[in-house]
Amino acid sequence: FSQGDFVVFKSIAEQSAFALYNAIIYSMANEKKRLDHDLEIARDIQRILLPAEAPAINGFQISGLNVPARQVSGDYFDYIQVDEERLGVAIADVSGKGIPASLIMAICRSVLRAEAARNPSPADVLRKVNRQLYPDIKEDMFISMAYLILDHQRDGVTLARAGHDAPLLYKQQSQTVTPVKSPGMVVGIDSGNVFDRLTSDFAVPLERDDCLVLYTDGVTETLNAEGEEFGLDRMMQSVRASATDGAQAIVKKIIGDVRDFTGSLPQNDDITLIAVRKT
Repeated sequence: FSQGDFVVFKSIAEQSAFALYNAIIYSMANEKKRLDHDLEIARDIQRILLPAEAPAINGFQISGLNVPARQVSGDYFDYIQVDEERLGVAIADVSGKGIPASLIMAICRSVLRAEAARNPSPADVLRKVNRQLYPDIKEDMFISMAYLILDHQRDGVTLARAGHDAPLLYKQQSQTVTPVKSPGMVVGIDSGNVFDRLTSDFAVPLERDDCLVLYTDGVTETLNAEGEEFGLDRMMQSVRASATDGAQAIVKKIIGDVRDFTGSLPQNDDITLIAVRKT
């Protein structure tokens, strides 16, 4: 081959490589577009599964919010009509994020709703949920949950906790905020022998204008630019500063304080909040 032939071959090879590179980029862009479309659909479906608004129940004021860090969330909250007198309130957090966590959460929602119907014991509901989900949850996944039942006839609140962050109890008379540390372990790591023993009903003493706040660790573990966590103390201050203004004000205050704390940093975890106020 002559020197001219090598120049032609080199030119053809370079153009072919460039064309192949463009084809790969185009294919990757199309694949990303397809995945983004699928995620958008998944987000819309998940939004349908979450409550659009809190139900009305005599004697209580309720407000809840979910803010996903990604297009789909591993957090979950729900309101469940147990019977004519009782309303169930659930919050949960699947280990991990994204599509796998959101799928487990959708399954959890279905099982919880089925078991909660006409069952006045939150602990018994969580025991049954754990037994159903345990065989289907991968070894490296688990679900933390808190489930409480509001009884407007008896003015009662009963809580069961499956390894979830302890709810915060605001007492109007003393204006104090304390964690409610009822026993329990996460869903999905034990077939039931240990889980059933640890999970029990816990009566929460709520008087007029007292509040109970349920949340996921996306609130307390939010980081600022210095790598510092928002933390439980700041959250308790937010609750104390807003509790007299009602359930919706508590949720709004906490979200606002978290955003002020993080500044322009992107949200690094799903955030879910539920506030219940005794009226």
